[in-house]
Parts: sequence; structure tokens; C-alpha cells
Amino acid sequence: MYLHIKGIIAPLLGVLYPKRCVACDKVLLKIEKEMGFCASCSTKVKLVGPVVCMKCGAPIADAREEFCIDCKKSSQAFIQNKAIYQYTGDMKDAMYRFKYGNRRCYAKTFAAHGLHYYGSWIREKGIEAIVPVPMYKPKEKSRGYNQATVFAQALSEVTGIPVKDKIVQREKDTEAMKQLNALKRKKNLLKAFSLRKNDVQFRKVLLVDDIYTTGTTMDEVAKVLKQGGIDQVYGMSVCIGEMQ
Repeated sequence: MYLHIKGIIAPLLGVLYPKRCVACDKVLLKIEKEMGFCASCSTKVKLVGPVVCMKCGAPIADAREEFCIDCKKSSQAFIQNKAIYQYTGDMKDAMYRFKYGNRRCYAKTFAAHGLHYYGSWIREKGIEAIVPVPMYKPKEKSRGYNQATVFAQALSEVTGIPVKDKIVQREKDTEAMKQLNALKRKKNLLKAFSLRKNDVQFRKVLLVDDIYTTGTTMDEVAKVLKQGGIDQVYGMSVCIGEMQ
């Protein structure tokens, strides 16, 4: 009976909520659905690889370098971050819709590509839990969702690793980081995050966010997680900009 009902509902949901191209938002043809991008956008969207910073995962121009200039100048509490797409062109519009336009459906494509490119890396690191970067609760309530949590849940579905979104919380709203210098970024995030639970049972976690801009946010959350007893914090972001 359940399978019969499911067989009826699934096609209806496909009509009511058709799968869309992440980059341009048009409804995908059947042959395009697995990729998550239409034929036109699939040739334009840029993945981060193969030459990336070994720390933050950002594309770097010189293949002889292991780290970008930013990561050479500063240390972070997380061990390594991986990113899926470059934050350029149509992906900037895509991330805006994902964050503000209720296009939560994009997360399935992000997670599928994340698993494809980094599934072996996730298994190799022995990740025990996925932790989304928390959003300030009043802002999350106003928006209706935290995009990092949506991505975390989609990643959990394809990896089987549980999401733990009650470990750390955001204590205050903060300014957008992109226009701030390094000192102001630190000040902006001072005491912005805190532990909600002190009985953390995990040693290795994957901290996920939508966009890696400067790394300051991920670094601050990683510090709080490590203060709570987590040994190793790795990161994954949907998009990342080019570092210096």
C-alpha cells in the first residue's frame, strides 16, 4: 500500500516541484536531472580543481604553490576545507537564490557533486558528524531556514553521516565579512559563537557552509568546536572565491 501511494505521489511532486538547473534556474530536461545543470550551464560552471590551496581549497594560479597567500599568513583551527564550485558567474546568482530565494532544492545537486568529488576524502578522514555553520536565530526565523543546515542535511542523505546542528549556536548577528579587513573580521566575530552542548561525543566533524569568503567564520566556529572537545575539524563549502 505504501509503495503504491509513493508511486503516485512521486510523479505529482515532480510536476509541482520540478528539478531546476542550479545555475540558471530553468526546469531541467529528464536527461539533465542527474547532473543538476542544463546542457548550456554545465559547460560554464567552474569547479575549483585541480590546482587549489591545500588548506582552504581555493583555486590558486601557481601549481608550484601548496598554499594561497592568505593561508600562508595565518593559521586556522580547522585542518582543511574543500569547496565544490568557484564563486563566479552564474554560481553567484545561484547562491543568492539558494540563500534568499527558497531554492533549497539546489542542495541535492550540491551534495551529489560533493560526494562525487570528495566522498573518498570524507571516508578517509573518518568523519563522524556533519555540523552546519549556525545562523543567528532571529535571522533564521525570518528567512525560514539556514542554508548551511539545508546543505548539511542533503550531504547527510548521500553519505549516511548524521547532522548535528545543536552543538554550537550563533550568539549575535554579524556584518557581511567580504568588505571588512582582517582585524575587523576578527572583531566582528568576537564571541559570536558558543557551545550549546558540552558533552560532545565526536572526535572528527565536517563543518559545512554555503560560501567560503575569507575563512574567518569557519575558523571561529572550529575554535568553539575544539574547545568543546572535538579533536579534528574539517570543512566543506559549496562555493569559494579565489584567494590571494
